[in-house]
Amino acid sequence: MQLQKAMAHNPRMDVIVEGIQMVSGLLLVVFLWTHMLFVAAIWLGVNAFNTLAHFMDVFGLLPATVVFLILVIGAHIGAVIRRVPRQWQEQKILWRHAKLIHHSDTWSWLFQAITGTALLALAIVHMAVVTYGGIDANLSSSRVHGGFLVFYAVLLLLSEYHASVGLYRVFVKWGWVDRHSLKRVLTVVSLLTVVIGAVTLWIFYVLGANA
Repeated sequence: MQLQKAMAHNPRMDVIVEGIQMVSGLLLVVFLWTHMLFVAAIWLGVNAFNTLAHFMDVFGLLPATVVFLILVIGAHIGAVIRRVPRQWQEQKILWRHAKLIHHSDTWSWLFQAITGTALLALAIVHMAVVTYGGIDANLSSSRVHGGFLVFYAVLLLLSEYHASVGLYRVFVKWGWVDRHSLKRVLTVVSLLTVVIGAVTLWIFYVLGANA
């Protein structure tokens, strides 16, 4: 009864919140992939990475990106919180239902909520470090080699999992594609993204070790 009450909302407001959650989520996924490609410029060498970093600095893209992320993440969290049970008793009921149902989509939603909380904390740290430290190949390599390797590895895995589950839920919820085909496609995309991120981290780690 408590769970039903927690999940019962104004239908009109639900549509608005659903739209905000979907649009903000898609924007964050696009940003994640774009950011991944930008950082992967280190594959082409230090000069290529620094050229892109200089371009961002000249046109003030870093502060603009931070403002963009604050607004989009804030909108996304605001939309998601409305659907997540806040009270401990409601959360216990939700976990109990998930165990009874034994449905993968239900568990993926729960883990997405958990990873979302962790991602918020990690993203704040990452934005603070980049904003105050700057973007440069030497700076990035020193961070990765100096103790941030595990931090960025966890951020990579959690963000890709969260994005993959989010995309799956959006496309399935609106009935745009077959869920089984979508799972296979998203699995391939996720693995590719993680591999690109892992190789990028390794390159920065090696650069830091040789500095």
